[in-house]
Amino acid sequence: MLTSPKNKFALLLFAVFLFASYLHPYHIHPYRTFYHDILAVFGLLIAVSFLALAGKPCLVFPKVLLLPVSLFALVLTRSIFEAMQFSSDLIFPPMYFVLFGLAICVGASLTLSQKQSESICLALSITHLLAGMLCLIMQIIQIFGIDAEPLVMFIARQSQPFMRPYANVAQPNQLALLFCFSLASIWYLYQKRLLNQWASVLLVLLLLAGLALTQSRIGWMIIPAFIVICGYTSGGERPINRLLFAVMLLAYITFVLSLPLLGHLLGFASGSVAEHIGGRSERMVLMQQAWHMATQHPWLGVGWFGFGPEQVRIAADFGSTTYAEHSHNLILNLAAELGFPATILICLGLAWWAIQCFFIKAVTVPIRFAGLFFVAVFVHSMVEFPLWYAFVLIPIGILMGMVHQLRWPSEGVLLGRPAKNVIAVILGGAFLFMALITWDYQRVTTGFRVLRWQQSGYVVDISPSERPAFTLFPQFFDYFKLTKMVAREGMSDTDIAFAERMSHRFGYVHVLSKMAEIYTLNGKPEQAARTMQTLQRLHPISYPEYYDYWKAQAALDARYEVVFKTMPARDAQ
Repeated sequence: MLTSPKNKFALLLFAVFLFASYLHPYHIHPYRTFYHDILAVFGLLIAVSFLALAGKPCLVFPKVLLLPVSLFALVLTRSIFEAMQFSSDLIFPPMYFVLFGLAICVGASLTLSQKQSESICLALSITHLLAGMLCLIMQIIQIFGIDAEPLVMFIARQSQPFMRPYANVAQPNQLALLFCFSLASIWYLYQKRLLNQWASVLLVLLLLAGLALTQSRIGWMIIPAFIVICGYTSGGERPINRLLFAVMLLAYITFVLSLPLLGHLLGFASGSVAEHIGGRSERMVLMQQAWHMATQHPWLGVGWFGFGPEQVRIAADFGSTTYAEHSHNLILNLAAELGFPATILICLGLAWWAIQCFFIKAVTVPIRFAGLFFVAVFVHSMVEFPLWYAFVLIPIGILMGMVHQLRWPSEGVLLGRPAKNVIAVILGGAFLFMALITWDYQRVTTGFRVLRWQQSGYVVDISPSERPAFTLFPQFFDYFKLTKMVAREGMSDTDIAFAERMSHRFGYVHVLSKMAEIYTLNGKPEQAARTMQTLQRLHPISYPEYYDYWKAQAALDARYEVVFKTMPARDAQ
């Protein structure tokens, strides 16, 4: 299927690194998917190196590149010309847009023929199916409480109200998305006659069981959508018996409904469908907050990555939810952070592109395979932010480049020696920059470890938590400084302003409580009361502990008592 050795190596190496990014067992605070993303990025850069430097390279630059280029320009321009309060957080978004653009170019450049598009689909389908099946085994290990570290992340069986085994992906909904990618991969491999009907059915049933174990509601929407998409066949596709679709859907419904009973028999807690549907809806409040931000800042939004700080500012005026750095809805998040004009242009442009690619011309097997991935990511993006992870963003970019090239074929651009030299320098700089980022991030993780040891009462060298002369992560070293700050009366305006700024950036429960104490001890009871209201709204589960602390302090200090009288009830929801 592969028509050139360099394409073969490019796809193979990318697939290996993507596979490793899903199975990597280490999630280290504060960016818990940092090393997963680095693996995916490294695989992409390796693929670009083969495509652009080996032999007589021909690269395709499809017009869909306008999307990442526009986002890159918009975010970069705002960070340069506006006084962004947290500009250090804008170092990485432009990088991800560049990576997204590179992935699109890779997908298009590897699709100079229909046969080559099948090579992309083959690489991605095998990678996701193998990763999905191994993650299913890891789920079973976690359910039985087996300690298989360091190969498999350990979960204490009674450590959470509902046990949601997440393999090494460490996020149940993200694992559910991987399982959906795996299901799409089975469909493709069946169409290419690499899996027979009964092997496909068995693998589908196993993955549907794993999907049910994640207790993710995105599967409730994605699985029916997959059945509709795969239920229609075009020329050259292997038809699938409609009865099999009905059996698989019924099996998934059975897995979901019977999960509480299975959990009871195996000794782990599992929520029922009613429990997952009912109760307090954190996401609805997040979406309300995003809509409020968009309507208050309709033209340019609150700025990229501005949802979290703005949420801390306005949370007291909304119902209880959770502290988040994204609205958990892609469209509303774009509207909140970029404004309505940019959001409308992006949505209309992508809708037009999708109609042209999936409805105007006959849909081939590779295009339908890509469509399954796009539908899964779109559904997930309505309740979370999967495209913020490089190991999801990059494969989606490759598939977008492939689909665009199939719809609007281009011969590409042959690269001469001067262009190859420039690209070699850029790629060399990219690899060095990756090493620099990783080294710098290691300093951040060391700072967090030192902080934990110090808070646990150990005598440690605190110098790793001091801000170095150069760092790409200054916000975290400022956070370390904030944690060492003691709330006291007579604090300077500079220190109070610093604490205010960092409490907006890091709206953690202990940070908000400290900010309220600073206000209380420095003659600002109104601001303290609002901050405690914000704490309850963003951290309702932890709030009772802080309520008790403030109650005890109120009995000792009249200043705390003034604020305590205005605080929400201990059991406020």
